[in-house]
Amino acid sequence: MAHGTLRGVAGFCHFMVFASAVIITGLVSWFLNEFSFRGSHIVYQEVIAVITMPIYLLATVAPIFSRYEGYFLPVNFIFSYLWITSFIFTAVDWTGHLCRQGPLGANRCSRKRAVEAFSFIAFFFLICNIIVEAFLFGAFRNDRRESNVVTKERPSTAGTRNSAASATPAAPGQNGAAPATQV
Repeated sequence: MAHGTLRGVAGFCHFMVFASAVIITGLVSWFLNEFSFRGSHIVYQEVIAVITMPIYLLATVAPIFSRYEGYFLPVNFIFSYLWITSFIFTAVDWTGHLCRQGPLGANRCSRKRAVEAFSFIAFFFLICNIIVEAFLFGAFRNDRRESNVVTKERPSTAGTRNSAASATPAAPGQNGAAPATQV
């Protein structure tokens, strides 16, 4: 796959993580503004979403440059674990009948499920980004390896051709010499 295509896919995945973080920040901020409950899970979701926004805004722009080689691969690993944790927190807190019983608004299940869905979307695009950036990093590494290969060839001159031919032993009677006779 061409480097430009891989960089384009990486940029799209970065943008989707950024967009998911923006949506989650808006929804969770609304919950924190409307309700006095400040549980550790809801605060964790807000903090991860707020930290993700500036980092992935920068990451969205980075693949535009032709020298981008998948530098956000370690960052994607770290954030994938943070986002899967956020998704697990939302699933444990708000799935099924727990949605209506939670301290964050009994009739706000659609917003809670939206936070859960966008947490999973962010995690999914982070996993896609890990794969794409691994391919991108490998492609640039292979290009660098191929450009650094030095091929050593033996210079071909008339003198070396003759010396290579004379290095092979001649059979008796060749080279115009008469075979030696004994007396």
